[in-house]
Amino acid sequence: MNISKAKTFRNIIYTSFGKGLTLVCVALTSLVVARNLTSADYGVIGFAGIIIGFLGQFNDLGLANAVIRRPEIRPHHLQSALTLKVLLSLCAFGVAFLIAPFSHHFFDHPATGNVIRVLAVNFLVSTIGFLPQVMLTRELNYRALAIPGVAGAAAQCIVAIFLVLHGWSYWAVIIANVGATLVSGVIMELIRRVPFSFRFDWADAREFLRFGIPLFGSGVIAFVIFNLDNFLVGASMGSARLGYYALAFTWGSFVCGILSATVNNVLFPAFSAIQNDPVAVRRWYLKTVDLVGFIALIANATLLANAHFFLVTLLGKGTGKWLPAVLTLKILCIYGILRAISEPLGPCLMACGRTKTLLHAALLAGGIELTLLVVALRSGRIELVACSVLIAYVSQMAVYLPFLRKEFSVGLGSIAGRVWPIGPALGLSWLATSLLPASFGSTLFTLGLRGLFTATVAGLTHGLFSRFRCFNEMRGMVVQNFTREVTAL
Repeated sequence: MNISKAKTFRNIIYTSFGKGLTLVCVALTSLVVARNLTSADYGVIGFAGIIIGFLGQFNDLGLANAVIRRPEIRPHHLQSALTLKVLLSLCAFGVAFLIAPFSHHFFDHPATGNVIRVLAVNFLVSTIGFLPQVMLTRELNYRALAIPGVAGAAAQCIVAIFLVLHGWSYWAVIIANVGATLVSGVIMELIRRVPFSFRFDWADAREFLRFGIPLFGSGVIAFVIFNLDNFLVGASMGSARLGYYALAFTWGSFVCGILSATVNNVLFPAFSAIQNDPVAVRRWYLKTVDLVGFIALIANATLLANAHFFLVTLLGKGTGKWLPAVLTLKILCIYGILRAISEPLGPCLMACGRTKTLLHAALLAGGIELTLLVVALRSGRIELVACSVLIAYVSQMAVYLPFLRKEFSVGLGSIAGRVWPIGPALGLSWLATSLLPASFGSTLFTLGLRGLFTATVAGLTHGLFSRFRCFNEMRGMVVQNFTREVTAL
């Protein structure tokens, strides 16, 4: 089966549009929160989020992806999936309540337990909209999928900002988070009606879990990789240091998270359709690596070159309260680019049923990160923690490269041929920006101009070294999509 480039492009546009609006809401919320909360308040949100995020892995067990990937779906499959989802959600909710009283042993904030209890409500609320989301994804209806995400982000933004400005501190973020999940699920149900009934079939459950459990295992380990640093920083260095680190990690990985939720989510069902055509998978994988690497470069190069002004002028309201995070943020900007480049491997491996490869790579990275973190935490420097995360994440390529070479004839040279322009573009954009006057960035307007300058230099440098390959590819998809639309009319 062939992938329609025009249809895939349209799906990416719909998803990107939705995520773009979500990005605006999240950025506005983060800006207000960073300006009005202390680093300790920011830390308690981050720590509770780690606990809930970990339990959230058990809330799904790869179930949604197992249903999406199934070639044929019947009503009894959906009923079994929904029943299993509800059972998993109830278990995650119960475990959260059981461990909440013990959270103070790991984190020095008195409200941690209550924050965990409130966030655990998300497990129950997440069952709303589960089946509609699965069906819309199977149908590749990303136009409809964009609406609940935007609505939830908008609701979270409005509630969080309103409550923060009225003195609710970190509770504003917690309550808004639960509200966003509820709004998104309800709208999902209104958009795509799916019969809501329960039935548990062991044959269906075994099929879903056989695919999902290795994916769940790699997801848990990946979650540990992404959050072990936050957990240990909070437990050993305190809430203030965790606040600095959490803020740096949030912004350093922000763009790669958005890319994962847009391009990669669209590619999973698309790769599933061509899973038996290695030539097509190879072509689409390399195109995706090229595109996401370019986008991540523009965003993270801009943030890296202007990290000081970003923390002072934008997040600090002209103060240096977030400056202890500046070097950590720069390191994590590089991590964000490398992570964005490797993210397309996830949907590729899942579509081909190679979830165990994801698990092996996650195990390797987890072991390396744990070893490096022991040394980094003894130093008491969050910058070394960031370096540990960067090295551990890159180590996964030791597992991925042999798989790519064997299955799709994609070697290190093929990948390097796509991504090498990122290096000189990142270096030249940073160097050019450093030559600007230090006073140019002390206001929001001049900071915006400074960022635009960095992005322009990075984009042009990448284009010159790559012969504007990404620009030409995007232009080709736009032209093809426009031609299809005109023909349809």
